[in-house]
Amino acid sequence: MIRLYTLLLTLCLALIACGSEGSQTVPTPTVHEASTLFAQPTRAPRTTPSPTPLSALEFELNRTIARMERAVQTANLDTYLSFVWAGDPIFLAEHSAWARDWVEHPLAVFEMELFNIRTLSPQTAVARMSWRWRQATRSGDDSAGGTTMSVIFYRQDDRWLLGGEHWTTAEVPGFRLYYLTDVVDNSQQAQTMLDYLPEVHAAVTRAFAYTPQQTAHIKLYESPTVLFNWTRLSQPDLTSWNAPGQAIKLALTPIGTAPDESVVAREYTRFLLFELTGGARERFPWWLEEGIAEYGGSLFNTLSQRNRTFKRVAALALAPQTSDERLLRWDELTDPEALSADERDLTVRQAFVLVHYITEAHGIDARNAWIHAIARGQSLDAACQGALGLSFDELDAAWRAWLPSQL
Repeated sequence: MIRLYTLLLTLCLALIACGSEGSQTVPTPTVHEASTLFAQPTRAPRTTPSPTPLSALEFELNRTIARMERAVQTANLDTYLSFVWAGDPIFLAEHSAWARDWVEHPLAVFEMELFNIRTLSPQTAVARMSWRWRQATRSGDDSAGGTTMSVIFYRQDDRWLLGGEHWTTAEVPGFRLYYLTDVVDNSQQAQTMLDYLPEVHAAVTRAFAYTPQQTAHIKLYESPTVLFNWTRLSQPDLTSWNAPGQAIKLALTPIGTAPDESVVAREYTRFLLFELTGGARERFPWWLEEGIAEYGGSLFNTLSQRNRTFKRVAALALAPQTSDERLLRWDELTDPEALSADERDLTVRQAFVLVHYITEAHGIDARNAWIHAIARGQSLDAACQGALGLSFDELDAAWRAWLPSQL
């Protein structure tokens, strides 16, 4: 027993001596600590992450869109527009018209969501914004939809306001081009357009002997779906848009290329007509506006493309008035909404051929004098008498007599 006690005492003294040799001591683990060190759990323990609080910016932006969403759901136009930034008059005009559309065509569902929020400055923020909607009084595949777009917000007073799509812009004489570089990058397509826009400007202004004083704003969307979602939810068949006081809205082609020169020339011609009338669009019958715009676009078409249109319209001129496939009478065209898509397409083509005929038969100067007279408010018949020397009925008869020669 004495020998065992002596052995234990010697061991303890040795341990104490070893601990005193170093400058630092390692505490002896407790039983609980030792079991933790050497235990081998069969699976990792579950942990519950602590929720990350929303930043002040995220909170305020989401509060803005929650109020906008509620305003759409209750068709409260004034409340909705109180959250739209007024610093960009073109966007304000466009988005006000967009909002009036869902007042006239109520929505059963409208939901908004923000993500990828970030600041550009203390007063400016950008985000990706999605919305989803469904019409209340329509059914079918085109009665519901949605889109996602990069947007910009501006802080004004004590709240954030929607400033529209987050565009990159570039200018050439006569045009300001808006395109996407945030998430979606359309820089290459934009450059294609910037290269040919001066030629479009020169061709259209020369053809109609007028140079608009205002800059034409062109917004280039990634697809027709995004375009119509930002334009008119009640018109899902939109592929372009052009109205006085608003931007020309165009989309990339189905293969992702820039719209070609003829498309832009067509819409720039329409923009020119808007300026000639001072924004009074109703001075031109809708079909004549379409025909003149199509003529402007044809400046960049090939001769074979124009001839195909002439031949198609000329063939219909030979059909009897009782035929289902015939030229439409101008007095049938008062309401474009009453026409089928095929009838509207035919109307544009035959109005284009009429403008071409006036150019061929009476000359460019007389045609432009006719267009300018209508833009100033003269009736169609008075403009024909003054610029062309015949009534509109006589012009129509001469045009129809000329058509068979194009076959």
